[in-house]
Amino acid sequence: MSRFQAHRLSLAAGVMLDGRKPSRPASLHSAQAAPTYRADIDGLRAIAVVSVVLFHAGFTKVGGGYVGVDIFFVISGYLITQLIARDLQTGEFSVWHFYERRIRRIFPALFAMLAVCTLACALIFLPDDFRRFGRNFVATALFSSNIGFWLKTGYFDGETYDQPLIHTWSLAVEEQFYILFPIFLVSIWRLGAGNVRSLIASLAGISFIATIVVMQYDDAAAFYLTPFRAWELLLGSLMALEAFPRLTKRWQSEVATWAGLLLIAAAVLGYSETTSFPGIAALLPCIGAALVIHGGREASCWVTRLISTRPFVGVGLISYSLYLWHWPLIVLGSYLAIDELSSLQSVGLVTASFTLALLSWRYIERPLRVPSRVSRPVSVLAGGTLAIVAAVITGAVIYHDNGWPTRFSKDVNVLSSYAFSANPEADKCADVLLQLAAKSPCTIGTSENARIFLWGDSHAGALFGAMSELAANGASTVYGATPRCPPLLGVGTDGACIQGNDLRLKYVLGRPELKTVIIAARWSLYLEGRAVELGPAERNGDLPQLQDRNGVQFDRFSNEAREAFEISLRKTVRRLLEAGKNVIIVYPVPEVGYDVPSTAARLVAQGHDLSGFNVSERLYRERQQIAFGVLDRLGQHRGLVRVYPTQALCPQERCVVMMGGKLLYFDSHHLSIPGSEALEPLLARALRQGA
Repeated sequence: MSRFQAHRLSLAAGVMLDGRKPSRPASLHSAQAAPTYRADIDGLRAIAVVSVVLFHAGFTKVGGGYVGVDIFFVISGYLITQLIARDLQTGEFSVWHFYERRIRRIFPALFAMLAVCTLACALIFLPDDFRRFGRNFVATALFSSNIGFWLKTGYFDGETYDQPLIHTWSLAVEEQFYILFPIFLVSIWRLGAGNVRSLIASLAGISFIATIVVMQYDDAAAFYLTPFRAWELLLGSLMALEAFPRLTKRWQSEVATWAGLLLIAAAVLGYSETTSFPGIAALLPCIGAALVIHGGREASCWVTRLISTRPFVGVGLISYSLYLWHWPLIVLGSYLAIDELSSLQSVGLVTASFTLALLSWRYIERPLRVPSRVSRPVSVLAGGTLAIVAAVITGAVIYHDNGWPTRFSKDVNVLSSYAFSANPEADKCADVLLQLAAKSPCTIGTSENARIFLWGDSHAGALFGAMSELAANGASTVYGATPRCPPLLGVGTDGACIQGNDLRLKYVLGRPELKTVIIAARWSLYLEGRAVELGPAERNGDLPQLQDRNGVQFDRFSNEAREAFEISLRKTVRRLLEAGKNVIIVYPVPEVGYDVPSTAARLVAQGHDLSGFNVSERLYRERQQIAFGVLDRLGQHRGLVRVYPTQALCPQERCVVMMGGKLLYFDSHHLSIPGSEALEPLLARALRQGA
């Protein structure tokens, strides 16, 4: 007899992992009998998945549709705990059998989607996008994509709109929970009903508090990582273990289910990409889901009957496949369309998602979910392992071969390569101490010839090409740029930003050889959130919030925040001028609203030319009106010179993306090295004016 068979038989006989008999808490009523099918839970699944699909498809009325994932977490915690508790109560629980059932439930539709998605991406994705897909493919197959996306991007970032697997982060969270929770529940089962509930409630409380704390420092970690989402699954577990009083009267169930439905609706319709989430905001959909589930247990109330109807149940049954297929379709459709999807296109993709989901459920999910007579658990586990290994190898090959660039012409690959046309040391040189160190590797040119200090955020850093040209002519630059940190004194995006700017000012004032300070930033990012409204590249919910030196935050883009920004900028310029420094203010760079290298490469790959790929100067000035006002009100002073990028980038009143066959941007708003080099004559002239 194999060790696997012996282990399974021991659990089936009612022996725990440590060899002892499990206790049978009599008060865990849900575990005393096989859970009965509840159509209303499938109906709740339908509400969850439709919310997510509509949100992802760009329907603005459901700005909080992403909370559907949280509803799924509560449902999953409830159902999984109910199944485990039932088997523990009867002494028939097998951890291997549990994993076998999870493989049958999760793997077939998931790996079918992965296979089709890989083929589609191989046909249309540019090399760098396909290379990133290969990396994400490996993480998805290993059910660790939540960790991968936490490290690489935010859920609401524009970058997610060319990542067809980002939605699998929630599957990773659930699978990680499924791996650990059964073992945990088995190990504490003998402690009795009350203690089991108390322990799980304590863990849920710790997880929730940890989420609130982590949100202050790393909201992406709170969003993606399992420890900070566990409380949502554990809330469902507590309901399965009957930790809450039964609702014995019809009116109680009516109140509970209606309240739950209203809480869910408030989150789906009232939240947006800018809502601080998960944190406290996640309570609404999670408690709402819990109330709907709990209220529907004892009585057939109105809400329960409604979501138990055939349309709701039908969508609920295909919800897993619908969740899997909808996002890749939206991403691939957007990728081909390049521009924002129209309402008609969005409706078409949603319809296609439902169609694929129905086919997936009918011909993949349903046939393979039920064990066949000839298959054994060990065969299912082996098959699942082989699927993972095959997927990992496939993704690794795609990543290692740099996304198979030979699929495209040389012109397309050259245009795509401009995504890397930036300071190669920019990430490393964001560190203030490294910037200001003696003989810093971040200095552009030689430290001995440094006469210029470059101060600002990533838009200042994007002047690398121009500063390199100046350094070649004998004017080296000390680099002082940190992403999302405007060049202000006493006001910044966080404490580190404020302290870093204090260090920069002290450094500049202490070095008389630094005659000129160039100040540049993405001014509109801090004054109004964004400077353009075009294109998926501008979808970004992680917007900066200004605070003062004491950590007091200003409401985003309020008049108070703008006034603090302007006062602080004026103070920064005044301190520099009083110290005898020449100050060059670089006005906003035209923002395109589309990732320029990717868009240009895709246009050429589809047979289009780039003549119409530009932005009117009039529209640029309208979008940057607030920023222009703040910079204009700095006034005229001896030693203060202004540089207007439009003089180089906007010939004939059109702000172009290409000059001399070279792209001017490495994304939607950062200048590439050639784009920055185009500003070199303007900066050189400003240096002469300030001298």
